[in-house]
Amino acid sequence: MSIATTIESESAAKPSGQSHKGENQERGLYVYCIIDRDEPQMPGTAEGDSTASRNLGAIGVGQDHPEVFVIWHQDVGAVVSATSRDKYDVSRGNVLAHQQVMEAVMERGHTVLPVRFNTVAKDKGGESADDRIVERVLKERFDEFLSLLGTMKNRVELGIKGLWTDMKSVFAEIVDSDERIRQLREKLLAVSQAPPSRQPGNVMTAQIKLGEMVKDSLEAKKLEAEERLTAVLKPFTADIKKNKPFGDTMFANLAVLVEEPSQARIISALSSFEAEASRQVKLKCVGPVPPSNFIELVIKWDD
Repeated sequence: MSIATTIESESAAKPSGQSHKGENQERGLYVYCIIDRDEPQMPGTAEGDSTASRNLGAIGVGQDHPEVFVIWHQDVGAVVSATSRDKYDVSRGNVLAHQQVMEAVMERGHTVLPVRFNTVAKDKGGESADDRIVERVLKERFDEFLSLLGTMKNRVELGIKGLWTDMKSVFAEIVDSDERIRQLREKLLAVSQAPPSRQPGNVMTAQIKLGEMVKDSLEAKKLEAEERLTAVLKPFTADIKKNKPFGDTMFANLAVLVEEPSQARIISALSSFEAEASRQVKLKCVGPVPPSNFIELVIKWDD
């Protein structure tokens, strides 16, 4: 039996007369993600009662933290909240709120397809934001969303960072393993002990060169460590994305896409990697989170 297009809004949880529709011509809907209708029965709800999925609470983007709700077309929904703004500042608070809404949806058992931050549908030309989302997004891209939801079902993202805990040892290994760096370093140490009047004029140039050589060697060492970590994780992942590490101590900044049952094996593999590094490496694992590193839907209104 076909399920009709429905709008499950915050009006379901508010008294009559406080519907999200209103009369404000500037009204819009901020879009967080696309989800499937599959949802485990929530504790304390009767069979067939969908009220639990209608309202996620006042957790939306913006200082007023608007109510977050779902607009459905058949088995595909758009998670949204009301807004009068065209866009929001790309601040830590706003980006975090966007992320937390998706995480709240995940916790209810839905598969999540993240939508790009600052995606807003506005009432326009006599067409409501609700209708624009249904007609121009959920209906037009229905088959695409169903396919992606099927691919991403039971998959989550984990963020994994690899850090060295003893940089003194790391730099010592770099010096010991590169004859050119060692010789130039020894030469500069000898020069530094001579009186300033007897030091050659190219000391600064040599120091800059040494710094560049050490930096290049550190980047190569990071790449080697990242590749070893990636090889350990690969058997348990559907995909791996390598993001740029930041700072000298971080050698890996990975996003991994995993089947939910594989999370325990990932943690075990990380523990083994740390143990083999004799506690000179620390691995941080964050998640599960929405798979934003692997999919980000772009919605354009063409107007």
